Amino acid sequence: MSLEALKKEAAALDDPSRKELFSFLVSLRERQWAAQAGAMARNLDDPDPDRWLTLEEFQTRLDQIPEPKE
Repeated sequence: MSLEALKKEAAALDDPSRKELFSFLVSLRERQWAAQAGAMARNLDDPDPDRWLTLEEFQTRLDQIPEPKE
């Protein structure tokens, strides 16, 4: 099913069903965030100093990230 078809189906829902769909979509997003947070926590808790960055290395990597467009 295409995204456009899903949008049309969602628009045709009654208010309680639309709220249930919204809650479901939010719960999916929260699971993604929880998974990402867990992955970041594992990286931050890594006890192997061979994978740690110095402040200078961190700054170099940070400087390579392009500035967002306004």
